[in-house]
Amino acid sequence: MRIDPVLCKQILIAVENHPDAGSGQFLDLAINGYDSDVIAHHVKYLWETKMISGEDITHMQSPCVPEIAVTDLTADGRAYLDQAELDAPRNKMGF
Repeated sequence: MRIDPVLCKQILIAVENHPDAGSGQFLDLAINGYDSDVIAHHVKYLWETKMISGEDITHMQSPCVPEIAVTDLTADGRAYLDQAELDAPRNKMGF
């Protein structure tokens, strides 16, 4: 399966905007217009490239669909969104 950069960006934005991001809880992600299997493959790609944090919970009953329990964005994921979203400037935190 080819990686869809638009879907990857939507996933990163969904994680960033999720109210439980960074709490240690697993996030429930759904992106309108995309099948859950396609989202799962893209989440695994983002996890493998260290753009999101989480745990691989794939088990024997689901070998065809990767299962990554997402918990938050990583510093790389946040940096990507900062560069990709050219909307209103964000406040700097001093570093």
